[in-house]
Amino acid sequence: MLVYYLLLVGSLAVGVPLCRLKHGKGVYCALAGTALFLTAALRSGVGYDYNLYGSWFVDYRLKLTSELGKFKQEKGFLIPMKFVSEVTDNYQVMFVIIAAVISTAVMLFIYFYCEKPYLGVFCFLSFGVFFNSMNFMRQMIAAAIVLYAIQYIKKKQFFRFLVFVLLASAFHVSALIMVVFYFLLQIKMNWISLGVYSGLLVLFFIFSEKILNVITRYFYTGYKPGSSIEVSQGTMPIYAILFTLVFIVAFLLRKRLVESDSFNNVFLNCMFFVCFFELMGIKHGIVSRFSVLFLIPAVTVLVPKTLTTLVEFCKEKFAKDKVKQSTTKAVAVAVFITFCTGMYSYMIFNNYNGVYPYKTVISERGSDDAEQ
Repeated sequence: MLVYYLLLVGSLAVGVPLCRLKHGKGVYCALAGTALFLTAALRSGVGYDYNLYGSWFVDYRLKLTSELGKFKQEKGFLIPMKFVSEVTDNYQVMFVIIAAVISTAVMLFIYFYCEKPYLGVFCFLSFGVFFNSMNFMRQMIAAAIVLYAIQYIKKKQFFRFLVFVLLASAFHVSALIMVVFYFLLQIKMNWISLGVYSGLLVLFFIFSEKILNVITRYFYTGYKPGSSIEVSQGTMPIYAILFTLVFIVAFLLRKRLVESDSFNNVFLNCMFFVCFFELMGIKHGIVSRFSVLFLIPAVTVLVPKTLTTLVEFCKEKFAKDKVKQSTTKAVAVAVFITFCTGMYSYMIFNNYNGVYPYKTVISERGSDDAEQ
């Protein structure tokens, strides 16, 4: 548990002063990326999917290359891991590679798109995205690739966007839905679009089983309603509620957000679809997994931008009263930090995605040596 809180506290304690320096932003992103990488790379048995991925690695090593077609995992993941398994029988190497890919992609994105990287890292941690990266690893790699497709929405370059989406789908086929979202993420987020999407959400709750029965007839055939626990059971509503609260604040500030940068409309849409799929997941848990594809940009860019926009609004509103200006700014920041820390703690204490307790390969090896 200590390591998680060190990461969270360190993201601000190191980031705030360091990012004020001339080249501090780049140095901070490198340091934060290294800390995230080491935490994920050196873990042992952390994450519900840890042992599953380990068993896959062993299977890849035992099978001939000609037999790889028998595996269900996407080839973009399977083939490189088969190559690695030929070089070493230590499946921890796989987790090191995955950690390097995800941490590098995320920190570069934060460096280029987040004005205050320490807030981006703080949110990446507190909203549980880092915990997701130690569990939904193939999908998180796909989501990390999708990050770099999003820039082409702004540039109106569909073909380049498509190339990145196809690359992402080689690691997790769910990324293919982003082809549709090339268009949806460009729609102006307002009361009309919000009303339409809300109506669709209600229809899903009413006809969800029929909809999923049709979809699983052709795709994800192993996730039919009634035959898969991941479909028949929903997720806890607390996560959907927390994300929805954040979206509401951002939505109310949408005019200021978009005026400062029109690209923020795309990030606002990303946050909405995080809520959309998380709310769907309350009824059918597996559907919430689609939110992973939108989660990184929503959390690392939109949330920090929403906070700074809220602080700027407070400054303008109380421009003639410095005491109220300072007080409202302090309250806004305090509420934000309390909200994020509370959410982070809730996830840890409830063993979100199997991340608690945290153990390293070093401590595990020491325990084995002591027993011998």
